[in-house]
Amino acid sequence: MTLWGVRGSIATPGPGTTRHGGNTPCLALEAPGGILILDAGTGIRGLGDWLIAERGATTTLDILLSHTHWDHIQGLPFFAPLYDAAYTVSIRGPNPDGTTLEAVLQQQMDPVVFPVPLTGAGAEVTVQGISPGPVNGLDW
Repeated sequence: MTLWGVRGSIATPGPGTTRHGGNTPCLALEAPGGILILDAGTGIRGLGDWLIAERGATTTLDILLSHTHWDHIQGLPFFAPLYDAAYTVSIRGPNPDGTTLEAVLQQQMDPVVFPVPLTGAGAEVTVQGISPGPVNGLDW
């Protein structure tokens, strides 16, 4: 397991946070079947850069979001594999009350606030809202 971000609420990278990390939540679990990414805080940006530079053969990625608070999703628009057609990215997480996970992520990347919409990502991206309990469809 690699901790790409462990900070809460707001990223605080710099010399004073090197011991415990300055990026918001993102963990990567590596197994023979691939990489499972837990949360998409600002730490996912570094993970994405590393994946493209070091793990070119890993092109199917599973992202599991614990919830949709800003600190757990704010890095997603800066995740380089989203813009690479060689990748397939599956994002799963709970549907917030009154909306869907997909709607939240589309709003986050709406052209009013971000230059590239989620539907404009180069990767094959699927978003699935899940209920509490076992997660089906993961090869883990």
